[in-house]
Amino acid sequence: MPHFPQTATKTRSPRVRVPNNESIRFNLGGHQVSAVLQRISLTGGLAEFTSSIGSATIAEAKVNTLSGPVSGLVEFLPAQVGSCTYPFRFIALSDQDYERLNSTLQYMQKQGFGD
Repeated sequence: MPHFPQTATKTRSPRVRVPNNESIRFNLGGHQVSAVLQRISLTGGLAEFTSSIGSATIAEAKVNTLSGPVSGLVEFLPAQVGSCTYPFRFIALSDQDYERLNSTLQYMQKQGFGD
């Protein structure tokens, strides 16, 4: 059963800083584009691209985590002016991907990477 993260709650999902310039891949209109994952949470994240991604709004994201690969559908939010750093929110994750992401985030928080 797919999981649809809820972002309209009053409690913000805990975020973690991602060390070591970890890569995240996005499928943007049939093109694979890599970016550096800077922050991630159960509801979304922040990715830095080498150049602008233009008007792309929806993509499939894939990232390797400590608990295994996670893939899901994401929506890009507006980048900061003059920046190639784009926030994104998860639109849909499978139950397995959600569990792997949750487990990885808990581990990273215990390691001191929480915001």
